[in-house]
Amino acid sequence: MLVLTERGSDREGKRRRIAALLVVLGGLIGSFGVGSVLASDPIGYGVPIWPFADTADRAENALLTQIVPAVRSNLPLDHAGVQVLRRTNAYGSAFWTLKLQVDGETRCREVAVGLNVTSRRVECS
Repeated sequence: MLVLTERGSDREGKRRRIAALLVVLGGLIGSFGVGSVLASDPIGYGVPIWPFADTADRAENALLTQIVPAVRSNLPLDHAGVQVLRRTNAYGSAFWTLKLQVDGETRCREVAVGLNVTSRRVECS
């Protein structure tokens, strides 16, 4: 038995291609937006990896990994290249503002120690 079917019009194919193109374009724009946000503070967002982090970001992350146990235990920091600018206790967490020397750059980071350790880049003052 032979069954003949009529193919869709060419207009439907164009609509599908345009829709697919718009989806791809939206995905590219969205990934660029997310990437630029992650690149603004890759350590704070937890992605100290290429392409978001440069060598100074990775060095800063390695330095923070070394000093987090002392910050968590509220011990004095005696690490070269790390200076404690301020310590504050609020909302059940300890906030430490640290001045870090990494790869010839000076960076400041506020580290919050509660149940988890989080941090964000801040202006050095």
